[in-house]
This record gives sequence, structure tokens and C-alpha cells, in this order.
Amino acid sequence: MTRRFASPPLYIQGPNLLPQCGAFLKRVGTCLAVIADATVEAIIREPLEQAAEESDLKLFFLRFNGECERGEVERLVSLCEGVDAVVGAGGGRAIDTAKLVGDCLGIPTISCPTLASTDAPVSRIAVINRPDGSVEEIRLLAHSPSLVLVDSQIIAGAPLRYLVAGMGDAMATWFEARACWHARGRTPFGETPTWAGISLARQCWENLRRHAREALSQAKRGVVGEALETVIETNILLSSLGFENGGLALAHAIHNGLTQIPSTYGALHGEKVAYGLLVQCVAEEAEETEEVLTLLLDLGLPVTLEDLGLKRNEDFLHRLVNHVFEKEANKLANEPVRLSPEGLLDALLSADALGRAAKGRGG
Repeated sequence: MTRRFASPPLYIQGPNLLPQCGAFLKRVGTCLAVIADATVEAIIREPLEQAAEESDLKLFFLRFNGECERGEVERLVSLCEGVDAVVGAGGGRAIDTAKLVGDCLGIPTISCPTLASTDAPVSRIAVINRPDGSVEEIRLLAHSPSLVLVDSQIIAGAPLRYLVAGMGDAMATWFEARACWHARGRTPFGETPTWAGISLARQCWENLRRHAREALSQAKRGVVGEALETVIETNILLSSLGFENGGLALAHAIHNGLTQIPSTYGALHGEKVAYGLLVQCVAEEAEETEEVLTLLLDLGLPVTLEDLGLKRNEDFLHRLVNHVFEKEANKLANEPVRLSPEGLLDALLSADALGRAAKGRGG
């Protein structure tokens, strides 16, 4: 089985980066379509136009309607004729949409995240949702983004919930890659995990256990300090390289199952992954379970079914379990422990019991 390490050719991060990014944009193209919703466009339009003017670039702003679904991708593809590259600005859905548009047109994509909520800006994967927000397809793309521009000052000003959700997503990276390694599993691209991917995945956990709390404190004060810069890089860069080159396992299988349940639609991607990680730790009897639980609590991430809008012993828990076993077999195969539907249901309920007990004693 082959080993391959996938990565964007250029990732740049720093405060007040966008007004100075013209030379980097010009490496990719000179006529760029920028896909962003109204809120994000108001944040990034002026600095990007400043960069474009200084580097003699043409920018076309296209309004993103809010969901990465087939109809939206097709609409935006029809508006991008003649552009050299597509810029996705905002959160994971806008960026995944831009990546899909670029993939359909065979042109490069540029990621410009305004949130550190997911690793979508770096990933060579796009999640296509149904109009109601549930996951329809996980698409493997031909190429990684050609350029990733991360303005940490913009991210520091975003709502804290998104930064924290990104920590939940990134925290799972090591545990899933480790599971895949021990199970002799496969990456999302069907290849053997690389040592490089495993090492980067482990660094996600090390960075978060050391810096997550201080990063959250800095973000609350609007301070772009070293801890916050570290966590932004962890959420966006390390997490993506870790999962693409290390593998996914039960935490993301649980996430995908949760997206099928309407009462969880209000929870962010990383919030669902965070609970999936707790379930995975319980299922594997991981030695870090208590440390993971404590960090999730300290950051305000979900540790109970109720935190996600669910209740115990309801029919939709069986629906979640059935989805995992029917649709997520590749991720289950990356687990070093053999799971049955009954065992997974027990792990879901046991994780919930741990979370409720921890909340009851104040963490």
C-alpha cells in the first residue's frame, strides 16, 4: 500500500495579513472570484481590495448563500467563467464551496478563513450537505488549496464559540490518527498513514493541552498572543494535515451520524466531533479519557447528549448507531477495538454519564 503526504504548497498566518497578501495572491492568479457571505465580505473586502490594487489584480465578489450544497455549487460555477482562481472566505462551508467550484472548473483555490472553527481551509476534502444541513457526501478533491491565508487578527475578533469548536475538532485529530495507526487502517484517500501525519496529529493534542486555555483567555481579551497563534495554527493547519495523512476514526463517524438528527443542527462541526471524541475515548478505554473530559469542560465543549440537544434512551440514538454501522464502515475499520452496535450505544451512554457526573461535581 502506498504512502502519500498531501499538503497545500503555501500556508501563511499572521496579524493584519490580508492587506499585504497581494503578492501571494498573484502567484495563483490575477483574476480572482471571491466567494463570501454578506457578513464575511464586510470584513475582508476592503483589505483584499487594497492588496489587489497594489498588485494589479482583479477581484469579483460573489455572494455565498450559506450552505455547501449541490445547487449552490452549480450556481457559483456558472458565475466563475474566465477567472484564474477561486477564493473561499469565511467558515468551513464557504471554503468547501469554493474548493468544489475550483475543482469543477479545474482552477486553483485559495482559502481565506475568518474563523478557526475547522480544518477545511487546508483540507483536500469538501463536505457536501443537503439543504437542511445534514451531510450528503464527503468529496475527495483533485488538489489541495494552492494558498491558505490566515489573518489571525480577524480570527481573534470572531465569536469565541467558533474558536472553541475548532479546538474540539483539532483535539480529536491525534486520537483518531493513533487509532488508525494501531488498526493498520487507511487515510480518507485509502492510503497508509505516514509518520509525518501521525507526528502532526500528535502535536495537535500537545498544543491544545498546553495552550488551549490561555488561547481562549487571549481571544476573550482580543489579544493575538503566542498561545492564540499556536491554537489557530493547530485548528487549521496541523489538524488538517494530521487527519488527511493520519486517518479518521470513531469521533468523526459519530459526528456524521449526529448530523442526521435534526435536534443537533444547532451544534457546530467541532462541537459534535468533541462529543464523538469522548465516546471514542470511552470505547477504547483510553488512558487520557479524564484529561480529555476535563479539557472539554474547561473550554465549554459538549460532554453530554443534552449539550448537543439530545436526550438519553430515545429512538434517535439507535438511528445514530445505525448510521455509523451502515455509512461509516471505513472509520470503524480504523478503530483498534472491535465495536458492535450494542457496544457503541453503551459507549454513547457511558460518555454521557461521565459528562453528567463531571458537571455535577463542577468539572
